[in-house]
Amino acid sequence: MKVLVTGFEPFGSNKINPTEKIIDSLANEELEGISIITNVLPVVFKKADEILANLLAEHKPDIAIHLGLAAGRSSISLERVAINLMDARIPDNENFQPKDEQLRKDGETAYLSKLPIKEIVNELRKEGIPSVVSNTAGLYVCNEVMYLSLYHSAKFGFPAKTGFIHVPYLPEQVVEKFLTNGQNIPCLPLDLQVKAVKIAIQKTLKL
Repeated sequence: MKVLVTGFEPFGSNKINPTEKIIDSLANEELEGISIITNVLPVVFKKADEILANLLAEHKPDIAIHLGLAAGRSSISLERVAINLMDARIPDNENFQPKDEQLRKDGETAYLSKLPIKEIVNELRKEGIPSVVSNTAGLYVCNEVMYLSLYHSAKFGFPAKTGFIHVPYLPEQVVEKFLTNGQNIPCLPLDLQVKAVKIAIQKTLKL
């Protein structure tokens, strides 16, 4: 069983991206009967798309779980839907800022997550990890990656199960932002974020 997990490099004003640290932790993880493939994607429209397409074609994973930072959110967020649109509030890491651009001309207007999102949320809450179902993955590179993975699943049949999870800031990021400008922002420790992703993988394998 192959599981692809992707995260992102830092972007915008963030010097750290928690998903990069989660990927580092999972890279050394051994789960019985599971081959975990990890990759940190660039926060660059179209480039992230190209890299992910190559990863999917090369590895043909059974499951793909994509991770992104959602600044200001207080919970692990299981995204429900990706839409066929790029409309960036801020430029990407190569200063590209698309407005009202379609991702795939031959794709659906939207795709729903193929992860068991409500079951994962319930399991995380049982473990004391704050978690919610979210109805928007935004219109930035996170949405692009989620959409592409679901598009690939619909067109080629793999990954059979795929979706996107947004995570909050890490405590050290919040401390820095508070010391810099007095912002009081929600966060979640790295160990809980890693645990949440492991639970999401295990729950998806069972259902």
